[in-house]
Amino acid sequence: MVSLLFFFLLFGILEFGRALWTYNTIINGTRAGARWGVVNVSNNSDSANKDKVRNIVLYGYPDVTSGTTLVPGLTPGMINVSVVPLDTDSTGTAVNQKVSVSVSGYQFRFLIPLAPVMTIPAYETSLYTESMGATS
Repeated sequence: MVSLLFFFLLFGILEFGRALWTYNTIINGTRAGARWGVVNVSNNSDSANKDKVRNIVLYGYPDVTSGTTLVPGLTPGMINVSVVPLDTDSTGTAVNQKVSVSVSGYQFRFLIPLAPVMTIPAYETSLYTESMGATS
C-alpha cells in the first residue's frame, strides 16, 4: 500500500515537472522569436521572415524548416506572429512597430494513459522596435 502511494506521488511529480518544462520551453521560444523578429521582420506582410520566427519557436533556429521540434506536438498553426505599426512618418512608413509572437492551443499529453490531456495556457511575447533606422 505504501509503495503504491510512493509510486503515485513519484510519477505525479515527474509528470508535473515535464508539464512545467514544456510550458517554459514554449515561453522561451516565443521570447527568442520575438527578439529575432524585432530585428528582421520589416512589416506584417513579410511572410518569409514571419515563417523564420515560427521556425525559431518550433526548432530553435530560423533557417531549419523540418526535423524534431523543441516541444513534441507543437505545430506552425499554433504559432501566431503579428507586426503592428505604432508610429509612421510623413510618407506612411512605419517608424515604430510592435512584434508579437504567441502560442495557443497546445495540448500536453501525460505519459500515464489514465491522465487527461491538458491544454497549456496561451502565451504571448511582445517587443517593440525602436526607430527602424529612421533619423530625425
